[in-house]
Amino acid sequence: MKIFFYKSLVVMFLFLLTFHFSFNYAYKKIGNIINDTFSKDKIESIKNKLRSEAKSAINKEVYINSKDAEIINKFLDKIKSDLKRNN
Repeated sequence: MKIFFYKSLVVMFLFLLTFHFSFNYAYKKIGNIINDTFSKDKIESIKNKLRSEAKSAINKEVYINSKDAEIINKFLDKIKSDLKRNN
């Protein structure tokens, strides 16, 4: 009976060790990706890029071609009709 108990403890320990290393590694990796994505420097660089793109868009005479404008208009009309239906 002692051998079964010791073997069970070893198997449980190995299972917990494997579980800890595999999921802890994935958890840390996902955490690092989230921290890198939402770091202050990254957010500031995205804001600056958006500002520069908006400034260049203001200087353009035609920013959206007519086909794109038509698609966007239809999409917005669809959203408006869905919002009216849900209220």
